[in-house]
Amino acid sequence: TAAQRYSAAGQEMWIKLPYLCAAVAAMASMVDAFAPSAPLLRSRSNMRNLARPGPAAVRIRAAKDQPDQVIDFGKVGFSDAENQMRSLVFQPEEGETEPESRCRVNWDIKLEQALNDHINVEYTASYAYHALFSYFDRDTVALKGFAKFFADQSQEERGHAEQFMKYQNTRGGKVVLKPLAVPDMQFSRVDGTSDALYAFELALMLEKFVYRKLLDLHALGAGCEDPQFCDEIERYLGDQVRAIKTMAEYVAQIKRVGTGHGVWDLDKKLEEEMQAAA
Repeated sequence: TAAQRYSAAGQEMWIKLPYLCAAVAAMASMVDAFAPSAPLLRSRSNMRNLARPGPAAVRIRAAKDQPDQVIDFGKVGFSDAENQMRSLVFQPEEGETEPESRCRVNWDIKLEQALNDHINVEYTASYAYHALFSYFDRDTVALKGFAKFFADQSQEERGHAEQFMKYQNTRGGKVVLKPLAVPDMQFSRVDGTSDALYAFELALMLEKFVYRKLLDLHALGAGCEDPQFCDEIERYLGDQVRAIKTMAEYVAQIKRVGTGHGVWDLDKKLEEEMQAAA
């Protein structure tokens, strides 16, 4: 009868069920062997851990048929970021070599490196003067004479850097630019002195710093027995000494006139001198 046939079929399935379970278990183990991430995706506890938000974890979906991927930005170090930034800079293909300079004669590698360092010094001084220009050009300060004066100083220092770059090429060296120091300037003086005095004290310090660096270059050139390089540096020493004298005089004048009308009057004098020189 039909009842007997269903009963016999049920007994047959009951007998074959253990074999089916074993086959399913074997297939699951094969999937685990070829897909190690499968247990992570199937386990509810693992899924809860994966879904729990972390301090520096971001979930992204790669594609519809792929599981979620977790990127932990906390494990990305600064060295990795620097390597990624380096990829933005053009680099010649492997195997390409830059031809050697044909005009290089007795140009010591120490002088080449020191001159590149001094190019950075000149650019840093220009950067600082440009920051002073930006401050005095603000509408809340409005000292146009001081702003024009420091703008011209910035341009002069940049011109010196370019001249040293040309000299580096003349000697057959290679210009290597370096990062600039960011000027940290605090114009709010707790001692009550003016921002103009602070600016010219800073300018005086910058000129003295550049002068000492020029002397170091001259001494290195003498040690490397390169008299032509020493002659080149001596072209700047006189101008640098006069620049130090000028900055020192402005510091003395600002201290004498005070922080009020005297600074305003000095600003007008500077503005007239800049216009006359232009």
